[in-house]
Amino acid sequence: MFRLFITLLLLVGSISGCSLFNKESKNNSEEKIVEPINQDKEENKVKENEPVINEEKDEEGLKAYRPKTGIKKIFIDHENVPSLTEEVVFENGDYVQSIITIGQSASVVIYKWTENEISIVETIKNPDDPYKNYLEGIKEETKQEVMISKADALEADWKLINQNETVQTPYQTFTNVYVIQKITNEVEGAETIYTNYIAPGIGLIKETFEVTGEQGYSAESLLQKIEE
Repeated sequence: MFRLFITLLLLVGSISGCSLFNKESKNNSEEKIVEPINQDKEENKVKENEPVINEEKDEEGLKAYRPKTGIKKIFIDHENVPSLTEEVVFENGDYVQSIITIGQSASVVIYKWTENEISIVETIKNPDDPYKNYLEGIKEETKQEVMISKADALEADWKLINQNETVQTPYQTFTNVYVIQKITNEVEGAETIYTNYIAPGIGLIKETFEVTGEQGYSAESLLQKIEE
């Protein structure tokens, strides 16, 4: 946001019968008044044209992409049919607990989400109580899946495709989006390609998957709405 404030004070005087000395004194006085105003204007122009650097975001790293606790994200498919929801229910230090619901099936997903890493620590399918706080007393032993690792890219199970993508969703257009991809052989004779899009302050905003081969198909989920 740019703020423009220019205050211009013009002093115009005409005094008859003044000596040349008085006129010179008057001109010198005007120069003393006008000169600093012009300097202020130039300084303001320089400040206004300076690029805005989000130092806080740079310092937070991947933590700047972490969704806020208490939000519920609703996704739709290419036919505008609800496809899944993600509800962020708890956080504890480096850990975040979300509930992913597809149809009537809910899963609890526990993430480790730091400035240098996004990983899935545990997935609990069809829990008795998805709103139970599974982060209490959590002890990380193994990581189920490393999605992004800034410290060691080779550690990640997903491939980093882009970290500055612009992505349009029904909710809004996002910039500085991370795009990550994973390819599996879970379908015999074909590849399954998963692509996730992660935006600042929101987390997942879009996901696609494609099964290759003669019987292949593809689908996508796009962020439509956020409830708080």
